[in-house]
Amino acid sequence: MRGLPNFRGVAAAMCVSAIAVMAAQPAHAQRQIDDPALSPMLFGPTEKEKRDKIRQDEQDQEEALYLTAEQERDANELDDPKVRPIFGSGDDQEDRTRTRITLGDKDENRGFFGALTFLTPEETNLSIGVGPVYEPDYFGSNDYEFNADPQVYVKFRDFIFLDDDGADFGIIGFSRFRLGPSVRIKARRDQDDNPALDGLGDVGTTFEFGGFVATTFLDRFAFKAKARHGLKTGHRGTIVDGYITALLFRAGPVSVSTSGQASWIGNRYADAYFSITPEQSARSGGRLGPYDVDAGFRDVGGSVNAYINIRDRWSLNPYARYNYIFDDYAETPIIKDYGDRHQFAVGFHIMREFTFGGTGQ
Repeated sequence: MRGLPNFRGVAAAMCVSAIAVMAAQPAHAQRQIDDPALSPMLFGPTEKEKRDKIRQDEQDQEEALYLTAEQERDANELDDPKVRPIFGSGDDQEDRTRTRITLGDKDENRGFFGALTFLTPEETNLSIGVGPVYEPDYFGSNDYEFNADPQVYVKFRDFIFLDDDGADFGIIGFSRFRLGPSVRIKARRDQDDNPALDGLGDVGTTFEFGGFVATTFLDRFAFKAKARHGLKTGHRGTIVDGYITALLFRAGPVSVSTSGQASWIGNRYADAYFSITPEQSARSGGRLGPYDVDAGFRDVGGSVNAYINIRDRWSLNPYARYNYIFDDYAETPIIKDYGDRHQFAVGFHIMREFTFGGTGQ
Protein backbone atom coordinates (compact mmCIF):
# COMPACT_ATOMS: atom_id res chain seq x y z
CA MET A 1 0.00 0.00 0.00
CA ARG A 2 1.25 3.46 -0.78
CA GLY A 3 1.93 6.20 1.71
CA LEU A 4 0.18 9.43 2.57
CA PRO A 5 -3.37 10.25 1.41
CA ASN A 6 -3.68 11.93 -1.97
CA PHE A 7 -5.84 15.08 -1.72
CA ARG A 8 -7.50 15.67 -5.07
CA GLY A 9 -8.51 18.90 -6.76
CA VAL A 10 -11.77 20.35 -7.91
CA ALA A 11 -12.02 17.96 -10.85
CA ALA A 12 -12.05 14.97 -8.52
CA ALA A 13 -14.85 16.61 -6.52
CA MET A 14 -17.05 16.55 -9.62
CA CYS A 15 -15.94 13.24 -11.12
CA VAL A 16 -14.82 10.79 -8.46
CA SER A 17 -15.11 7.16 -9.76
CA ALA A 18 -18.41 7.26 -11.49
CA ILE A 19 -21.28 5.41 -10.00
CA ALA A 20 -23.87 8.11 -9.78
CA VAL A 21 -26.40 6.27 -7.80
CA MET A 22 -23.92 4.69 -5.48
CA ALA A 23 -22.57 7.70 -3.64
CA ALA A 24 -23.58 9.62 -0.49
CA GLN A 25 -26.90 11.40 -0.57
CA PRO A 26 -28.44 14.33 1.28
CA ALA A 27 -30.73 13.59 4.18
CA HIS A 28 -33.87 15.06 2.61
CA ALA A 29 -33.02 14.41 -1.02
CA GLN A 30 -32.66 10.69 -0.39
CA ARG A 31 -36.41 10.49 0.05
CA GLN A 32 -37.31 11.51 -3.52
CA ILE A 33 -37.32 8.51 -5.81
CA ASP A 34 -38.04 10.73 -8.83
CA ASP A 35 -34.46 12.05 -8.64
CA PRO A 36 -32.17 9.05 -9.23
CA ALA A 37 -29.42 11.41 -10.29
CA LEU A 38 -29.07 12.64 -6.75
CA SER A 39 -29.83 9.51 -4.84
CA PRO A 40 -30.45 5.81 -5.36
CA MET A 41 -33.24 5.47 -2.80
CA LEU A 42 -35.29 8.59 -2.27
CA PHE A 43 -38.51 7.54 -0.65
CA GLY A 44 -41.15 9.23 1.43
CA PRO A 45 -42.13 12.93 1.62
CA THR A 46 -39.48 15.62 1.69
CA GLU A 47 -39.76 18.82 3.67
CA LYS A 48 -40.62 20.60 0.42
CA GLU A 49 -43.40 18.09 -0.30
CA LYS A 50 -44.76 18.59 3.21
CA ARG A 51 -44.76 22.36 2.69
CA ASP A 52 -46.38 21.92 -0.74
CA LYS A 53 -49.08 19.75 0.85
CA ILE A 54 -49.79 22.43 3.45
CA ARG A 55 -49.94 25.11 0.75
CA GLN A 56 -52.23 22.92 -1.38
CA ASP A 57 -54.57 22.33 1.57
CA GLU A 58 -54.69 26.06 2.26
CA GLN A 59 -55.37 26.77 -1.41
CA ASP A 60 -58.15 24.16 -1.50
CA GLN A 61 -59.77 25.74 1.55
CA GLU A 62 -59.47 29.20 0.02
CA GLU A 63 -61.00 28.00 -3.23
CA ALA A 64 -63.84 26.31 -1.37
CA LEU A 65 -64.62 29.55 0.48
CA TYR A 66 -64.37 31.51 -2.76
CA LEU A 67 -66.72 29.17 -4.61
CA THR A 68 -69.18 29.30 -1.74
CA ALA A 69 -69.14 33.08 -1.92
CA GLU A 70 -69.62 32.87 -5.71
CA GLN A 71 -72.62 30.59 -5.29
CA GLU A 72 -74.20 32.92 -2.75
CA ARG A 73 -73.60 35.91 -5.02
CA ASP A 74 -75.10 34.09 -8.01
CA ALA A 75 -78.15 33.11 -5.98
CA ASN A 76 -78.68 36.73 -5.01
CA GLU A 77 -78.25 38.00 -8.57
CA LEU A 78 -80.39 35.56 -10.56
CA ASP A 79 -82.72 38.37 -11.55
CA ASP A 80 -79.81 40.43 -12.90
CA PRO A 81 -77.72 38.14 -15.12
CA LYS A 82 -74.50 39.53 -16.55
CA VAL A 83 -73.71 39.17 -20.22
CA ARG A 84 -70.03 38.80 -21.06
CA PRO A 85 -69.09 41.51 -23.60
CA ILE A 86 -67.86 40.44 -27.01
CA PHE A 87 -65.07 42.99 -26.87
CA GLY A 88 -63.05 44.21 -23.95
CA SER A 89 -62.18 42.47 -20.73
CA GLY A 90 -64.44 40.00 -19.09
CA ASP A 91 -65.36 39.65 -15.44
CA ASP A 92 -62.16 40.07 -13.41
CA GLN A 93 -63.31 37.60 -10.79
CA GLU A 94 -64.04 35.01 -13.49
CA ASP A 95 -60.58 35.49 -14.96
CA ARG A 96 -58.92 35.08 -11.60
CA THR A 97 -60.87 31.88 -10.99
CA ARG A 98 -59.81 30.50 -14.36
CA THR A 99 -56.14 31.10 -13.65
CA ARG A 100 -56.39 28.98 -10.53
CA ILE A 101 -57.52 25.85 -12.40
CA THR A 102 -54.62 23.39 -12.70
CA LEU A 103 -54.11 19.81 -13.79
CA GLY A 104 -53.29 18.83 -10.23
CA ASP A 105 -50.58 16.73 -8.64
CA LYS A 106 -51.78 13.50 -10.27
CA ASP A 107 -51.28 14.65 -13.85
CA GLU A 108 -48.69 12.18 -15.22
CA ASN A 109 -47.59 14.50 -18.04
CA ARG A 110 -47.06 17.60 -15.95
CA GLY A 111 -43.71 19.12 -16.84
CA PHE A 112 -43.41 17.10 -20.08
CA PHE A 113 -40.59 19.37 -21.17
CA GLY A 114 -38.28 19.50 -18.18
CA ALA A 115 -36.82 22.79 -19.39
CA LEU A 116 -40.15 24.46 -18.64
CA THR A 117 -39.66 23.73 -14.95
CA PHE A 118 -36.85 26.25 -15.14
CA LEU A 119 -39.58 28.89 -15.03
CA THR A 120 -41.21 27.59 -11.85
CA PRO A 121 -40.20 28.55 -8.30
CA GLU A 122 -38.70 25.17 -7.40
CA GLU A 123 -36.10 24.74 -4.70
CA THR A 124 -32.40 24.26 -5.29
CA ASN A 125 -30.80 21.53 -3.18
CA LEU A 126 -27.09 21.67 -2.44
CA SER A 127 -25.29 19.01 -0.43
CA ILE A 128 -21.60 19.10 0.34
CA GLY A 129 -19.49 16.74 2.35
CA VAL A 130 -16.25 14.85 2.67
CA GLY A 131 -15.05 11.48 3.85
CA PRO A 132 -12.20 9.02 3.47
CA VAL A 133 -12.18 6.27 0.87
CA TYR A 134 -9.86 3.25 0.70
CA GLU A 135 -9.47 2.37 -2.98
CA PRO A 136 -6.99 1.24 -5.68
CA ASP A 137 -4.55 3.91 -6.86
CA TYR A 138 -5.60 3.21 -10.46
CA PHE A 139 -8.37 1.13 -12.03
CA GLY A 140 -7.07 -2.45 -12.01
CA SER A 141 -4.38 -1.90 -9.38
CA ASN A 142 -3.75 -4.14 -6.37
CA ASP A 143 -2.17 -1.26 -4.43
CA TYR A 144 -4.67 0.51 -2.20
CA GLU A 145 -4.52 3.91 -0.55
CA PHE A 146 -6.62 6.26 1.56
CA ASN A 147 -7.88 9.34 -0.25
CA ALA A 148 -9.92 12.31 0.83
CA ASP A 149 -13.17 12.19 -1.15
CA PRO A 150 -14.94 15.58 -1.32
CA GLN A 151 -18.52 15.40 -2.58
CA VAL A 152 -20.86 17.99 -4.10
CA TYR A 153 -24.50 17.32 -5.07
CA VAL A 154 -26.73 19.90 -6.69
CA LYS A 155 -30.34 19.65 -7.85
CA PHE A 156 -31.53 22.84 -9.55
CA ARG A 157 -35.24 23.11 -10.37
CA ASP A 158 -35.57 19.53 -11.66
CA PHE A 159 -33.35 20.61 -14.54
CA ILE A 160 -29.68 20.40 -13.53
CA PHE A 161 -28.32 17.46 -11.53
CA LEU A 162 -24.68 17.54 -10.47
CA ASP A 163 -23.02 14.70 -8.58
CA ASP A 164 -19.78 12.72 -8.52
CA ASP A 165 -20.52 11.32 -12.00
CA GLY A 166 -20.77 14.72 -13.68
CA ALA A 167 -23.70 16.96 -14.58
CA ASP A 168 -26.99 15.93 -16.23
CA PHE A 169 -29.41 18.40 -17.82
CA GLY A 170 -33.01 17.17 -17.84
CA ILE A 171 -34.10 18.86 -21.08
CA ILE A 172 -37.05 16.48 -21.49
CA GLY A 173 -38.94 14.99 -18.59
CA PHE A 174 -42.32 13.29 -18.33
CA SER A 175 -43.91 11.03 -15.75
CA ARG A 176 -40.86 9.38 -14.13
CA PHE A 177 -38.57 9.62 -17.15
CA ARG A 178 -35.88 12.20 -17.70
CA LEU A 179 -33.33 12.58 -20.48
CA GLY A 180 -30.92 15.14 -21.86
CA PRO A 181 -27.22 16.04 -22.21
CA SER A 182 -24.61 14.76 -19.78
CA VAL A 183 -21.07 16.04 -19.18
CA ARG A 184 -18.22 14.85 -17.01
CA ILE A 185 -14.59 15.76 -16.36
CA LYS A 186 -12.55 12.58 -15.88
CA ALA A 187 -9.41 13.06 -13.82
CA ARG A 188 -6.02 12.30 -15.35
CA ARG A 189 -4.07 9.11 -14.77
CA ASP A 190 -0.36 9.80 -14.23
CA GLN A 191 2.29 7.18 -14.84
CA ASP A 192 3.72 8.32 -11.50
CA ASP A 193 0.60 7.05 -9.72
CA ASN A 194 2.11 3.58 -9.52
CA PRO A 195 5.45 2.00 -10.62
CA ALA A 196 3.43 -0.46 -12.73
CA LEU A 197 2.52 2.44 -15.05
CA ASP A 198 6.11 3.57 -15.73
CA GLY A 199 6.70 3.99 -19.44
CA LEU A 200 3.03 4.28 -20.41
CA GLY A 201 2.85 8.05 -20.19
CA ASP A 202 -0.01 10.05 -18.74
CA VAL A 203 -3.67 9.90 -19.76
CA GLY A 204 -4.71 13.52 -19.49
CA THR A 205 -7.82 15.04 -17.97
CA THR A 206 -10.74 14.39 -20.32
CA PHE A 207 -13.89 16.44 -20.94
CA GLU A 208 -16.65 13.95 -21.77
CA PHE A 209 -19.92 14.93 -23.42
CA GLY A 210 -22.97 12.81 -24.23
CA GLY A 211 -26.46 12.07 -22.99
CA PHE A 212 -28.40 10.26 -20.28
CA VAL A 213 -31.78 8.67 -19.67
CA ALA A 214 -33.17 7.90 -16.21
CA THR A 215 -36.37 6.49 -14.77
CA THR A 216 -37.83 5.09 -11.58
CA PHE A 217 -40.45 2.39 -11.16
CA LEU A 218 -42.42 0.55 -8.48
CA ASP A 219 -41.24 3.16 -5.97
CA ARG A 220 -38.29 0.95 -5.14
CA PHE A 221 -36.06 0.93 -8.21
CA ALA A 222 -34.10 3.53 -10.17
CA PHE A 223 -32.36 3.05 -13.53
CA LYS A 224 -29.94 5.33 -15.36
CA ALA A 225 -27.85 4.95 -18.53
CA LYS A 226 -25.19 7.38 -19.80
CA ALA A 227 -23.20 7.46 -23.06
CA ARG A 228 -20.33 9.95 -23.30
CA HIS A 229 -17.36 10.64 -25.57
CA GLY A 230 -14.05 12.29 -24.69
CA LEU A 231 -13.63 15.59 -26.56
CA LYS A 232 -10.39 17.07 -25.27
CA THR A 233 -7.01 15.48 -24.47
CA GLY A 234 -7.22 12.36 -22.34
CA HIS A 235 -8.68 9.17 -23.76
CA ARG A 236 -10.80 10.68 -26.61
CA GLY A 237 -12.93 7.53 -26.50
CA THR A 238 -16.49 6.44 -25.72
CA ILE A 239 -17.87 4.96 -22.52
CA VAL A 240 -21.42 3.77 -21.80
CA ASP A 241 -22.48 3.20 -18.17
CA GLY A 242 -25.67 1.59 -16.88
CA TYR A 243 -26.86 1.62 -13.27
CA ILE A 244 -29.79 0.10 -11.41
CA THR A 245 -30.55 0.65 -7.73
CA ALA A 246 -33.04 -0.94 -5.36
CA LEU A 247 -34.15 -0.02 -1.87
CA LEU A 248 -33.64 -2.93 0.52
CA PHE A 249 -35.30 -1.52 3.61
CA ARG A 250 -35.88 1.64 5.57
CA ALA A 251 -36.48 1.94 9.30
CA GLY A 252 -36.70 5.38 10.88
CA PRO A 253 -33.59 7.41 10.03
CA VAL A 254 -31.73 4.39 8.62
CA SER A 255 -32.11 3.02 5.11
CA VAL A 256 -30.09 0.59 3.00
CA SER A 257 -29.89 0.23 -0.77
CA THR A 258 -27.97 -1.89 -3.23
CA SER A 259 -26.80 -0.96 -6.73
CA GLY A 260 -25.52 -2.72 -9.83
CA GLN A 261 -23.38 -1.25 -12.61
CA ALA A 262 -21.92 -2.25 -15.98
CA SER A 263 -19.62 -0.35 -18.38
CA TRP A 264 -18.90 -0.69 -22.10
CA ILE A 265 -15.94 1.14 -23.66
CA GLY A 266 -14.89 1.95 -27.22
CA ASN A 267 -11.56 1.31 -28.96
CA ARG A 268 -9.91 4.62 -28.12
CA TYR A 269 -10.89 4.37 -24.47
CA ALA A 270 -9.56 0.81 -24.32
CA ASP A 271 -6.27 1.82 -25.99
CA ALA A 272 -5.76 4.74 -23.60
CA TYR A 273 -6.12 2.70 -20.39
CA PHE A 274 -5.42 -0.94 -21.27
CA SER A 275 -3.46 -1.34 -24.53
CA ILE A 276 0.36 -1.17 -24.60
CA THR A 277 2.07 -0.09 -27.80
CA PRO A 278 5.56 -1.35 -28.79
CA GLU A 279 6.91 2.12 -27.99
CA GLN A 280 5.40 2.05 -24.51
CA SER A 281 6.75 -1.46 -23.99
CA ALA A 282 10.24 -0.25 -24.94
CA ARG A 283 9.98 2.72 -22.55
CA SER A 284 9.10 0.31 -19.74
CA GLY A 285 12.34 -1.57 -20.43
CA GLY A 286 10.44 -4.58 -21.73
CA ARG A 287 8.80 -5.04 -18.36
CA LEU A 288 5.37 -4.54 -19.99
CA GLY A 289 4.86 -6.56 -23.16
CA PRO A 290 2.86 -5.13 -26.10
CA TYR A 291 -0.88 -5.67 -25.74
CA ASP A 292 -3.84 -4.60 -27.85
CA VAL A 293 -7.48 -4.70 -26.79
CA ASP A 294 -10.65 -3.69 -28.62
CA ALA A 295 -14.03 -2.27 -27.63
CA GLY A 296 -16.21 -4.31 -25.29
CA PHE A 297 -17.71 -4.62 -21.82
CA ARG A 298 -15.08 -3.49 -19.35
CA ASP A 299 -16.54 -4.47 -15.99
CA VAL A 300 -19.59 -5.13 -13.84
CA GLY A 301 -19.98 -4.24 -10.22
CA GLY A 302 -22.20 -3.52 -7.29
CA SER A 303 -22.38 -1.66 -4.02
CA VAL A 304 -24.20 -1.59 -0.71
CA ASN A 305 -25.00 1.79 0.82
CA ALA A 306 -26.35 2.71 4.23
CA TYR A 307 -27.91 6.12 4.90
CA ILE A 308 -28.27 7.52 8.38
CA ASN A 309 -30.05 10.83 8.83
CA ILE A 310 -28.60 12.86 11.68
CA ARG A 311 -30.93 15.51 13.01
CA ASP A 312 -32.49 17.63 10.26
CA ARG A 313 -29.92 18.27 7.52
CA TRP A 314 -26.96 16.02 8.24
CA SER A 315 -26.44 12.48 7.00
CA LEU A 316 -23.82 9.74 7.27
CA ASN A 317 -23.27 7.38 4.34
CA PRO A 318 -21.01 4.33 4.79
CA TYR A 319 -20.64 2.24 1.63
CA ALA A 320 -18.75 -0.66 0.06
CA ARG A 321 -18.19 -1.18 -3.68
CA TYR A 322 -16.91 -4.06 -5.84
CA ASN A 323 -16.01 -4.28 -9.55
CA TYR A 324 -15.07 -7.30 -11.65
CA ILE A 325 -12.92 -6.61 -14.74
CA PHE A 326 -13.63 -8.79 -17.78
CA ASP A 327 -10.97 -11.01 -19.40
CA ASP A 328 -9.92 -8.83 -22.34
CA TYR A 329 -9.01 -5.97 -20.01
CA ALA A 330 -7.82 -8.03 -17.06
CA GLU A 331 -5.21 -9.66 -19.35
CA THR A 332 -3.32 -6.41 -19.93
CA PRO A 333 0.08 -6.65 -18.18
CA ILE A 334 -0.65 -3.67 -15.95
CA ILE A 335 -3.48 -5.72 -14.40
CA LYS A 336 -2.44 -9.35 -14.97
CA ASP A 337 1.16 -8.87 -13.77
CA TYR A 338 0.85 -5.88 -11.45
CA GLY A 339 -2.79 -5.55 -10.52
CA ASP A 340 -6.00 -7.44 -9.79
CA ARG A 341 -9.24 -7.90 -11.73
CA HIS A 342 -11.16 -7.72 -8.42
CA GLN A 343 -11.53 -4.10 -7.34
CA PHE A 344 -12.83 -2.97 -3.95
CA ALA A 345 -13.54 0.37 -2.29
CA VAL A 346 -14.89 1.20 1.17
CA GLY A 347 -15.55 4.55 2.75
CA PHE A 348 -18.09 6.95 4.15
CA HIS A 349 -19.24 10.53 3.69
CA ILE A 350 -20.62 13.09 6.10
CA MET A 351 -23.04 15.33 4.20
CA ARG A 352 -24.69 18.67 4.96
CA GLU A 353 -27.73 19.77 2.94
CA PHE A 354 -28.68 23.35 2.07
CA THR A 355 -31.93 24.42 0.41
CA PHE A 356 -32.45 27.64 -1.53
CA GLY A 357 -35.59 29.08 -3.06
CA GLY A 358 -39.17 28.22 -2.25
CA THR A 359 -39.57 28.32 1.51
CA GLY A 360 -36.42 26.34 2.22
CA GLN A 361 -33.87 27.51 4.73
